[in-house]
Amino acid sequence: MSLPKHIELLHTVKACKHQTMHIEDAAAHLKVPDFVIPMLVKKNDDLSIQGNLIVAKRDSTGQGIFILLTFISIIIIAGFFGE
Repeated sequence: MSLPKHIELLHTVKACKHQTMHIEDAAAHLKVPDFVIPMLVKKNDDLSIQGNLIVAKRDSTGQGIFILLTFISIIIIAGFFGE
Protein backbone atom coordinates (compact mmCIF):
# COMPACT_ATOMS: atom_id res chain seq x y z
CA MET A 1 0.00 0.00 0.00
CA SER A 2 1.46 3.35 -1.00
CA LEU A 3 0.87 6.87 0.29
CA PRO A 4 -1.51 9.24 -1.48
CA LYS A 5 0.29 11.39 -4.06
CA HIS A 6 -0.19 14.68 -2.19
CA ILE A 7 1.37 13.20 0.99
CA GLU A 8 4.23 11.71 -1.01
CA LEU A 9 4.79 15.14 -2.60
CA LEU A 10 4.92 16.77 0.86
CA HIS A 11 7.52 14.30 2.11
CA THR A 12 9.56 14.69 -1.07
CA VAL A 13 9.63 18.50 -0.88
CA LYS A 14 10.41 18.52 2.86
CA ALA A 15 13.31 16.12 2.26
CA CYS A 16 14.97 18.58 -0.12
CA LYS A 17 17.77 20.80 1.17
CA HIS A 18 15.89 24.13 1.22
CA GLN A 19 12.42 22.54 1.34
CA THR A 20 11.76 23.68 -2.24
CA MET A 21 11.46 21.74 -5.48
CA HIS A 22 10.81 22.59 -9.12
CA ILE A 23 7.45 21.51 -10.48
CA GLU A 24 9.08 19.52 -13.28
CA ASP A 25 11.33 17.65 -10.83
CA ALA A 26 8.37 16.82 -8.60
CA ALA A 27 6.37 15.56 -11.59
CA ALA A 28 9.28 13.37 -12.68
CA HIS A 29 9.73 12.00 -9.16
CA LEU A 30 6.03 11.17 -8.75
CA LYS A 31 5.73 10.00 -12.39
CA VAL A 32 2.74 12.27 -13.10
CA PRO A 33 2.22 15.02 -15.72
CA ASP A 34 3.22 18.60 -14.81
CA PHE A 35 -0.38 19.86 -14.73
CA VAL A 36 -1.24 17.44 -11.87
CA ILE A 37 1.25 18.99 -9.43
CA PRO A 38 -0.75 22.21 -8.73
CA MET A 39 -3.80 20.08 -7.91
CA LEU A 40 -1.75 18.03 -5.45
CA VAL A 41 -0.38 21.22 -3.86
CA LYS A 42 -3.93 22.56 -3.38
CA LYS A 43 -4.84 19.37 -1.49
CA ASN A 44 -2.01 19.95 1.00
CA ASP A 45 -2.05 22.95 3.36
CA ASP A 46 1.70 22.68 4.08
CA LEU A 47 2.71 23.33 0.46
CA SER A 48 2.47 26.37 -1.79
CA ILE A 49 3.59 27.29 -5.29
CA GLN A 50 5.75 30.37 -5.83
CA GLY A 51 6.66 30.83 -9.46
CA ASN A 52 8.00 27.50 -10.70
CA LEU A 53 8.83 26.19 -7.20
CA ILE A 54 6.90 24.13 -4.70
CA VAL A 55 7.66 25.48 -1.22
CA ALA A 56 7.02 23.68 2.07
CA LYS A 57 6.00 25.74 5.09
CA ARG A 58 8.65 25.81 7.77
CA ASP A 59 7.93 24.39 11.20
CA SER A 60 7.65 27.02 13.91
CA THR A 61 9.85 26.61 16.97
CA GLY A 62 8.39 29.56 18.91
CA GLN A 63 6.01 27.42 20.93
CA GLY A 64 8.74 24.92 21.83
CA ILE A 65 11.06 27.67 23.05
CA PHE A 66 8.27 29.15 25.20
CA ILE A 67 7.58 25.78 26.83
CA LEU A 68 11.30 25.22 27.46
CA LEU A 69 11.75 28.65 29.09
CA THR A 70 8.66 28.11 31.26
CA PHE A 71 9.96 24.73 32.43
CA ILE A 72 13.40 26.16 33.24
CA SER A 73 11.91 29.09 35.16
CA ILE A 74 9.75 26.73 37.24
CA ILE A 75 12.84 24.69 38.14
CA ILE A 76 14.78 27.81 39.13
CA ILE A 77 11.92 29.19 41.26
CA ALA A 78 11.45 25.80 42.95
CA GLY A 79 15.19 25.74 43.71
CA PHE A 80 15.01 29.12 45.46
CA PHE A 81 12.09 28.11 47.66
CA GLY A 82 13.29 24.56 48.26
CA GLU A 83 16.11 25.50 50.62
